[in-house]
Amino acid sequence: MDNRPIGIMDSGVGGLTVAAALRRVRPEESILYIGDSRRNPYGERTPEEITRFAEEMKAFLIGKGVKAILVACNTITFNTPRSFYEGPVPVTGMSTDFSSLPKVKKAAVFATPASIASHSHRRGLEAALPGAAIAEVPCDGLAHAIETGAPEAEIREILQGCIRRYGAEDTGAAVLGCTHYPLVWPLFEELMPETVFCDPAEQTVAETLRRLEADDALAESCGDDVFYFTAAAEEAAALTEKVFGKTMPVRPAEL
Repeated sequence: MDNRPIGIMDSGVGGLTVAAALRRVRPEESILYIGDSRRNPYGERTPEEITRFAEEMKAFLIGKGVKAILVACNTITFNTPRSFYEGPVPVTGMSTDFSSLPKVKKAAVFATPASIASHSHRRGLEAALPGAAIAEVPCDGLAHAIETGAPEAEIREILQGCIRRYGAEDTGAAVLGCTHYPLVWPLFEELMPETVFCDPAEQTVAETLRRLEADDALAESCGDDVFYFTAAAEEAAALTEKVFGKTMPVRPAEL
């Protein structure tokens, strides 16, 4: 057993959706979170920039004594080299196992431009849904609008424009390929009422826990959770409370 916290990293507040999934599945595990809100959005940056920022967050978490790192960011997961996943603690990226989706004729993935450019979600969908048409939908500006608390009407307009522009209206199933997007899940359902949506968070959490169990490193009891943000900590604290249903310790951080 290992009662040290699991480190979770994201480009901002989106990873809170993955942290919440971890808490639901394994409440015995404590969480040490770092969100790089100051440099958000990552989705319009180069792989080199994304890797540099991700390495800084990785070093921050390792310095805080985490036993494992969960990369709660699709953009980081699919734009960093294999070497990023090496080091003194296991590092797990976002899952592309979409085998739970129903068999449909057309599917879509909504993600940041950088994630779409990697085609990682497409490959996962092609494996899960052989023969299905796949619509890749780069949602430029959507994660940042969610991150900064833009009005719902503005977020709806961005999302609706993406759906129309990339022909995703009639898809039977869709992957929310950015951890920010589940924060506006009701808008996706409103605009695509016939679509079954998949959030990779739970599968990602399951993969992380399997690795810890194999190393006999699951926790016996939950310690202190801490959530760090590189900017807008006050706004992040309000969202963290909303996601977890209670006040959580939120602190500013520098990378």
